[in-house]
Amino acid sequence: MANPRKRKDKRTRVILYQASYVELTKRGADNSLNIEVRRGTELLGNFVVWRGSVQWWPNGNRANCFKKSWPAFAALLEREMGN
Repeated sequence: MANPRKRKDKRTRVILYQASYVELTKRGADNSLNIEVRRGTELLGNFVVWRGSVQWWPNGNRANCFKKSWPAFAALLEREMGN
């Protein structure tokens, strides 16, 4: 009898690692919210939320990220999502 073919997991997973309450808006705080985004077992990148901006770090890219201020990020979402 033939072995059934294993299907590759194509679902995208978003994993949030948070130990406790994190205040991102506190002035001078070095707090951030790091969100790991995966498709199956493949790491797509990390989404980092800071007090003044959001950053997207694609997998394998340790030097350059895509960074947007909150107003620029809101404009990007409105433009791309059609609201």
